[in-house]
Amino acid sequence: MRSARYTMDEVPMRRPVALVVIALIAACQRTPEQQQADRLRADAQQRASAIENQAGVEANRLDQEADVLANQAKQAGGFTGQRLNVRADALNKEAKIVRKQADLKADAVKEAADARIKASESR
Repeated sequence: MRSARYTMDEVPMRRPVALVVIALIAACQRTPEQQQADRLRADAQQRASAIENQAGVEANRLDQEADVLANQAKQAGGFTGQRLNVRADALNKEAKIVRKQADLKADAVKEAADARIKASESR
């Protein structure tokens, strides 16, 4: 078992390490404004993800409907098959539009949060 006494070599080493740790802790602490900006960004990211996820669910549903119609079109053939293919193509296009719209909305949410952060920082 080691005694509670330290050699002269150990004591000087502990002080610089402690000072470095204290300096790092002080540097890592964020101001209230920085913390609010972090919360705004996190909230915007969360809302953007929710928008994209909801749109993804809807677009996947549309794609599945289009696949069903395309399979029915193959089976039906003729003019009925052509009409079903037109509907399937329309559903696929609609799914793409839903995804694109969601991406743009998500980007707008994030950009609005960034604008609010920049406006509050400039005050």
